[in-house]
Amino acid sequence: MRAQTLEIRIERLEQATKERSNFPSDCICFPEKEQPFVGFPIELSVASKVKCPLHGERFKPQRSFVYVSRWLREKLWKHLWSRHSEQYRKAWFASFPPKLWPAEEIVADGKTVLRLKDGTILPIW
Repeated sequence: MRAQTLEIRIERLEQATKERSNFPSDCICFPEKEQPFVGFPIELSVASKVKCPLHGERFKPQRSFVYVSRWLREKLWKHLWSRHSEQYRKAWFASFPPKLWPAEEIVADGKTVLRLKDGTILPIW
């Protein structure tokens, strides 16, 4: 009984240490407990194409996409500063550099698309 309790305590300590550990300076992975939260599936696709120079894949792919309402999509960039860690922001800006993002939602040919700051048009689905 005592050995089992000690083992559990050690596992919890290792987990807490892992969560608090600093990421290497070259790492652009999303923290394990802060996976990317985006407004459209295309943004998740963009984020997944950027690879960490140290680890390759930067986050666990989602199996499905949950719809994000417009009012929340409009707040995603503001929440970067108040709701996420420094490592999350580093990973986010590796995927979505401020010189191109946030994209503007526009209607083109009857379909909603994203227009980046450089004029690039991306379909949202």
